[in-house]
Amino acid sequence: MVAGPLAGTKVVDLTRYVSGSYTTMILAGLGARVLKIEPPPSGDPYRGQGLADGGGGSALFASLNRGKESVLVDFRLPDGAQALEHLLAGSDFMVHNARPGSLARYSLDYDSVHERHPWLIHASISAFGDLGPDAARGGFDLIVQAESGLMSVTGSADSGSVKVGAPMLDIGAGLVTVTALLAAHLARQETGVGSEVSSSLLEFAMASFTTIASEAVTTGSSPRLLGSHSPSFAPYGAFTARDTEIVLAGAGNEQLWETLCDVLGRPDLPSDPRFVDNAARVSHRDELTATINAVLATDDAAAWLDRFDAAGIPAGQVRTLLRALGSPQVEALDILRRPSNGGDSTIPAVDPPFRIDGERPRLDRPPELGAHTRGVLEEFGVPPDLVDRLTR
Repeated sequence: MVAGPLAGTKVVDLTRYVSGSYTTMILAGLGARVLKIEPPPSGDPYRGQGLADGGGGSALFASLNRGKESVLVDFRLPDGAQALEHLLAGSDFMVHNARPGSLARYSLDYDSVHERHPWLIHASISAFGDLGPDAARGGFDLIVQAESGLMSVTGSADSGSVKVGAPMLDIGAGLVTVTALLAAHLARQETGVGSEVSSSLLEFAMASFTTIASEAVTTGSSPRLLGSHSPSFAPYGAFTARDTEIVLAGAGNEQLWETLCDVLGRPDLPSDPRFVDNAARVSHRDELTATINAVLATDDAAAWLDRFDAAGIPAGQVRTLLRALGSPQVEALDILRRPSNGGDSTIPAVDPPFRIDGERPRLDRPPELGAHTRGVLEEFGVPPDLVDRLTR
């Protein structure tokens, strides 16, 4: 594999759970050496959580911590704090997702770390951001989905508000943090000085609304629960064929809408006053959906998808996760890592979502708890007597 762009850099990883651990795993995928600092005796709480076994630990932990080294150190105690200082002195990045302000008591807040190690880039991810009345609150993806308004637009009248099925705010905030870290790294190459990077699940949630947020502010009205349909376009959402659900995006422009009507065998629909333009179709969404579903019910999804594809109409089938993971397209992109693919992963896992020079990062198995403690401490110049105390 081609060396990643961050090869030669080192990351002091104080993260746990999802958002922070995903951030540092992506940095590992970019070539950085990631030193995951874990508190004794049991390390990251995710090592013991989740329902699936990842081979010596939970699949939950393994999916977020491949390609890292585990250093068992409690920086809350004097010996651990002294050892961590050596690691910070020899590293390029420090990443954490502790509550804003909570690391100040250990002199690990940005101002303190920057004073001692001015070249170090300090990154933090929080639930609600590092400013404002909610800054000190803890929170997981679920909580921020609720309070950001995301759940208020996800679901239907029948289901009520529901959470997005994947931890999208955790992953999104992690990717945004990686982007900012790379920019800070480029700036440091010019100035020799590190900077502070921060992001939060709430900020990513608000950014994800984009046009929806703009329309809500402009109209003074929050969008209602629309299930799998768009609040701004119609038809744009989930529909039901004879055997299963499909999704249709037939509202990109009026020509696309008219083509869809032709494929459905309903060329009369564009002249129907209820569907004459996008605004009318949005206003009569329920009637439009019922009309389209009645036509789709006459044939199976595969047949309809072939027709839509031939006509250039964006459409797809609603798949289960396992079916999607086994699809020819996912296989072609080589996204899913399996134990049989080289034998260097203890569980099936999804590799980082990018390629460099045509190659996807291949991350090794997650580290065993504390497996790298002695070697890393010795390498970073921690005094031998302190190494002995910390590893006995």
